[in-house]
Amino acid sequence: MIDTIHSELRVFRDDIYPFLGGGNKGRKIKYIEKAVDGNGCNAVVTTGGIQSNHCRALALLAAQRGWKCTLVLHGNSGDFEIQNGNALLMRLSGAKIVFAEAAHIGAEMDRAITDFTAAGFKPYYIWGGGHMLEGGLAYIESIAALADHCRETKWRPDYIFLASGTGSTQAGILAGLDQYGLEAAVIGISVARKKEQAEQVVSDFYDKLCTHYDIAKTNRKVIVMDDYLCGGYEKYNEALLQLSIDSIKNYGFILDTTYSGKAFYGMQSYIKSHQITGNILFWHTGGILNFIAQQ
Repeated sequence: MIDTIHSELRVFRDDIYPFLGGGNKGRKIKYIEKAVDGNGCNAVVTTGGIQSNHCRALALLAAQRGWKCTLVLHGNSGDFEIQNGNALLMRLSGAKIVFAEAAHIGAEMDRAITDFTAAGFKPYYIWGGGHMLEGGLAYIESIAALADHCRETKWRPDYIFLASGTGSTQAGILAGLDQYGLEAAVIGISVARKKEQAEQVVSDFYDKLCTHYDIAKTNRKVIVMDDYLCGGYEKYNEALLQLSIDSIKNYGFILDTTYSGKAFYGMQSYIKSHQITGNILFWHTGGILNFIAQQ
């Protein structure tokens, strides 16, 4: 669904994607589900933070499908037990929750795979954030909906802005633009990584997606801005907080301070500082449950 804010600005509404709580992680998990089924697996293991949209989506899918699920989380276990939003849904899903320091996440995920195998299950290893080919494919194919919108309305974006985290959403959009022959500059607003690392991750995955899915790569410029980190992941300033609080009344959709709000805030600042003109598409990747948790 694409909403029109005004003639130059439209919003791709993945925040209302109708699966597992919505957002870009709900879209990715729908594609990852096919891979789990295709490999005959009945258990899943992944990782994320205590308010991970990805972990929430996978835990809910596992509950619906009757799969065993282990989530290896980083963050404060005490906060996890009392927070709402994604943390609440993960607790309600019945998934096994394991906490680990960042340096030990890989080892804990490997241990969960070993434990499932020893218990007679066939587990599937899912990278944090859905940063895998199937997650990227979800966004390659999402560009088909954008192409349809462009064809039907005679409107085309000159710029696409989005929150850039693990990089697979941005890489998938870049590959999808190549696949469907659309021209637009894609500008990621980093929510955690510094510019150089973020751009390298997106560039590498963009190349990997085009190679794997046999897409004629046009070598689009990879742009990720780290000017709006506000200190790092889950950090924000007063202006971003106020934008988030006022978002539903000002724009008709919710923006959180971790992902979509940071991207929208960054987009506004980037447009002003770079004197951007033309048609702009804001890709709303979700964050409603993060907004609920931050209140």
